[in-house]
Amino acid sequence: MERPQTGSTAEQSRLVVVIGNTTTTMAVFLNGPEPMVERIPSKRLADNDSIADAIRAHVLRYGAPQAIAICSVVPDIAARCAALFESMLSLPVLVIGTSLHLPFRLEYGNSNSFGADRVALCAWSQQLFSGQAHIAVDIGTAITFDVLDSNRSYVGGLIMPGLDMMAGALHTRTAQLPLVNIDRTENLLGRSTGECIRSGIFWGAVKQIGGLIDEISRYLNSELGEASVGVIATGGNSRLIAAEIESIDVVDELAVARGSRLLLDLNL
Repeated sequence: MERPQTGSTAEQSRLVVVIGNTTTTMAVFLNGPEPMVERIPSKRLADNDSIADAIRAHVLRYGAPQAIAICSVVPDIAARCAALFESMLSLPVLVIGTSLHLPFRLEYGNSNSFGADRVALCAWSQQLFSGQAHIAVDIGTAITFDVLDSNRSYVGGLIMPGLDMMAGALHTRTAQLPLVNIDRTENLLGRSTGECIRSGIFWGAVKQIGGLIDEISRYLNSELGEASVGVIATGGNSRLIAAEIESIDVVDELAVARGSRLLLDLNL
């Protein structure tokens, strides 16, 4: 596949591919902070032919990038995507992970188990809250909390099931409970089984996430002496939940893509 001539707009671009359990985001960063974004179902990347088709379609629409980063919670898909990008575009591909040069210090029991999405999110939150302790919350298939102090050191984190995972578990592990889509409910208490599930999961997640943010903030203040704590939320359900939690300062569904682009530039 031919690449555009040097000096073209596409030649200056950075392509970040964030492969989630459900959705894959392909973000093209040019000179400005806001990327051009395309989202496809991750199941479309199930085999090499499908990945190659997705690459061809993307390059046809946006042109060939100058540099590529892949951030994936599915390692085998990340490896196959990286290999195909490299072979089709003759470009090295940066796969996001803990072995890269990072803008924060990470001490974790098994660093290989620290997900690429969490690495990228911590990189971006450190950029956003430089010199300030902060909490990065990803409200997606799973809900993760990652905490950094004002000295750029990783403090620790939490992992819990996401909204859709909770709804799916109630349906698959019981005989009669239906599978419902989770959205905000006006009333705390439901008056049908579907309403009760929806309300329980939505308001339960709001109270859990809000309560954990408050508890972590108190710990950072009282135990680590942090004067202030910033909070960023990302993930597919971040806007839904963050609308009910005043302690969240920033909601950015592209935070993982931005962090991946930052790591790409740091590791070129």
